[in-house]
Amino acid sequence: MSGGVSVGRVLGIAAAKRARLFCYLLLCSLILIFVAAHSRMSGGGDGGGMLPMCLPQTKVGFLKMHKCASSTVQNILFRYGEAHDLNFVLPSKNNYLGKEVPFNRTQIADVPWSGIGYDIFAVHTVWNFAEVQALLGPAATFISIVRDPVDLFESLYTYARWDQLFKMSLYRFARAVSLNTTRSQDFLTVGAGYSGHNQMLHDFGLPEKDSYSVAKVKQKIADIEQEFDLVMVAEDLDASLVLLSETLCWPLEAMVALPVNVRFPQYKQPLDEQTRALLRDWLWADQMLYQHFKRLFHRRKHEFGEVRMHEAMQRLRKLNHAAREMCGVSETNFDNANADFRPSNNLVKGYEVNHFTDCINMARSELSYIDILRNKQVEKAKNV
Repeated sequence: MSGGVSVGRVLGIAAAKRARLFCYLLLCSLILIFVAAHSRMSGGGDGGGMLPMCLPQTKVGFLKMHKCASSTVQNILFRYGEAHDLNFVLPSKNNYLGKEVPFNRTQIADVPWSGIGYDIFAVHTVWNFAEVQALLGPAATFISIVRDPVDLFESLYTYARWDQLFKMSLYRFARAVSLNTTRSQDFLTVGAGYSGHNQMLHDFGLPEKDSYSVAKVKQKIADIEQEFDLVMVAEDLDASLVLLSETLCWPLEAMVALPVNVRFPQYKQPLDEQTRALLRDWLWADQMLYQHFKRLFHRRKHEFGEVRMHEAMQRLRKLNHAAREMCGVSETNFDNANADFRPSNNLVKGYEVNHFTDCINMARSELSYIDILRNKQVEKAKNV
């Protein structure tokens, strides 16, 4: 009897995998049909071109950077990985693998799915290249994303409500920390996994004490360039996703996404140039990091080809428009969103969509999606 139950369970899981992949491919097909019909009506072509022959990468390490459009990229990785039955490195609860200390494999030693093997790392962590590579293997592809440090800090300050924590506006904060560079020590440990000061270098794993040394910052930037196959730029997200498609050898259709964890416009603080300059000076180490990888990113865009990039970006925009049409996307807020789609706080947009599986997953919140993937891996581990 137990053998029969086991076989039934295996067949059920196999059927579920086929159903997920079918839904994923169905949505891609519907999007392509929609785009083709629109192109015929408008007299245009799809402009996408063909990707060169390559093998889709199934071992991917993504450093999910704070406030850099990384939740959108994470959602893309989650949907592709789930549709292709890939396994995720996940914490036993919540959405962090280490907040104050670099990632170590011991942090996931006791998870129920520890014996299934891993394909994709895409959750918040303090980066540790050696440990992540040991999990995914030497052939893994490593990616991350950066953003203008001042804009990142403004987003973090507002999102985390630091005006309440520090009892001052961002305008006053910029002037307080500029008076004495060592004042930054007063604002480092603020909880929720944030460093605040040079947040990107913190996420990349540079110890706080080293972020005051130009030599050590330069060395860290060189190490990141050596370790990562692609560092995207949040301000140029469409081009970033085109290059991600090429880097992973995933179809451009796989890059379709909704902007996840994005604030409503009224909660964004415009900054005067003096405030920006003060924050830029205070965040000089992250500024070095950003400028370096922004230059490399523009070089990658140039190598991809200006015309080819323009056509691919146009095609991606058509695909995204088609997905919104197919999914019936409408924006909502924290109070009115369905529990599975509820954003992280009331400053952030949520979505309502129709019943297609991939539409639901595009709109799903990070915590909800991680819970689903975690539960599926628990079930998968039972059959290993």
